[in-house]
Amino acid sequence: AQVFVNLITNAISFCEAGDAIRLWVRKRENRVLVVVEDTGPGIPDQALTKIFKRFYSQRAENDFGNNSGLGLSISKQIIEAHDGVIWAENIRPTDADATSDPLGARFVVGLPV
Repeated sequence: AQVFVNLITNAISFCEAGDAIRLWVRKRENRVLVVVEDTGPGIPDQALTKIFKRFYSQRAENDFGNNSGLGLSISKQIIEAHDGVIWAENIRPTDADATSDPLGARFVVGLPV
């Protein structure tokens, strides 16, 4: 529950009025995938490899200090302790250029069933 509360509150914090948050679940072979997507600004490409590190926070300068940078790191530890995986990616149309602006962020949690 702590992982999903963190992912959803993070999505809320990066969204503005009119943005959407979508949750969906799908069973794939011996795993269940839980996906949290938002239509916010997405994740800067250079941050995708860092966001699960302790104390890393990708926040606007005026919002810095309101977040510890621990939520995603703790979430990753919890998921891995349950033999799962977690990753983040930007949402882009399938035919979009890889350098195009993202349409939002997607966090995927895979847990064994």
